[in-house]
Amino acid sequence: MKRLSILTIAALLLSTSAASAAEWTMHGALKNETAYFLSGEKRLDKLQNRLDLKPEASFGHGWEFRGRVLGWYDAAMDIEQTNATDLTPAIKQHYRTYLQSKEAYLLYGGDMFDFRMGQQQIVWGKTDGLRMLDIINPLDMREFMLDDFLDSRIGLWSARLNWYADIGGSQHEFEFIVIPDARPMQLAPTGSRWAFAQPAAPAGVAVTLQGGGEPSWRPADMEAGMAWRSNLDGWDLSLNWFYGWKDSPSLQKSLTPGLLTLTPVYQRMNTVGGSFSNAFGSLVLRGELAANIGEGINKNGVTPATSIGRTTTMNAAFGLDYTENNWRISPQFFIRYLPGWDNTIAEDQASGFVSLMISTDYLNEKLKPEIIGLYDWADGSWMLRPKLAYEFSDQITARLGGDIFGGSNGFFGQFDKNDRIYSELEYTF
Repeated sequence: MKRLSILTIAALLLSTSAASAAEWTMHGALKNETAYFLSGEKRLDKLQNRLDLKPEASFGHGWEFRGRVLGWYDAAMDIEQTNATDLTPAIKQHYRTYLQSKEAYLLYGGDMFDFRMGQQQIVWGKTDGLRMLDIINPLDMREFMLDDFLDSRIGLWSARLNWYADIGGSQHEFEFIVIPDARPMQLAPTGSRWAFAQPAAPAGVAVTLQGGGEPSWRPADMEAGMAWRSNLDGWDLSLNWFYGWKDSPSLQKSLTPGLLTLTPVYQRMNTVGGSFSNAFGSLVLRGELAANIGEGINKNGVTPATSIGRTTTMNAAFGLDYTENNWRISPQFFIRYLPGWDNTIAEDQASGFVSLMISTDYLNEKLKPEIIGLYDWADGSWMLRPKLAYEFSDQITARLGGDIFGGSNGFFGQFDKNDRIYSELEYTF
């Protein structure tokens, strides 16, 4: 069970004792998520009963508290049989229960600036579904990238100052971030059906994965960032800089007779980039650019010195949103390019994704079909996500959907035997 942040617990306790000194509200949701695997070994993937609580308080004089706690019990881990491959006791324990604070911060809102201190999710960028500038908060990848980012982002203890200024008759926003709570991405447990494939080993060679030196709450591991935002001649623009740890590690290899040892290595990098968007009638053009300077990469060698390295990667995303008569059609194009590539690097010089989202609504916006497709044009794998939502009322929503994977390998193809259907029933309050 994940520990709750001290600030969240204190806020929940104070909600009764400090009621006379502050205005407290509690919003949230009760939700059931059920998913069943249609390919590979057919069985329940999850039977989650979730509680999402969002306490808020206003203390006056511009001070507020905002929090979010998410927890669940997954009954599928007790219904499905334990086995020695993808449902070991340790894997079941990882998925059975979850309790974590997602946000818990104090906010001061002034005329010229806002200041937030505590556990936060800080979101940058303009893209949907895939992250480029939105790299500040690491993700919990227990369900690959299928969970909503609001649920899978890991809240980080941080201080954030947003300063608003009128310069030359235009409004500008400057953001400054300091994060002492550096953390890596949380991957699915090794051996589970949502675990990433490990590098292939030569025939007759076993593979073992060691623990790595993860960044944590140490002064030497601190992260920092800055951003500028403005609207100039109808263009929403931003410039961004972030100095922090790459969320996913490189894998250092050490090959000895009969054994390949993999050691996760976490490395810092500078991310410099920006975003843009503008509306032209029913069309919105948007995009992001990002250069990762000193990004850690995997190499083809099998020794510590030849299996990992650093380089600069160039990343870009471009998207269109077309909205007309309750229809939204949104294609996106992503590219990753390594200018200093050579054949010792364990990825293509150019790679990326194409995505397409189509959605509409019927019955006075109660029935909402949607489909999202993503295609990895470097390895040929793909993912398709159809979904149908029906709003019985402002508080009760039901959803039916599927997650379908294709390709013999690659980013999406490694989950080709994880096709699933799911249902959701949510009550918000």
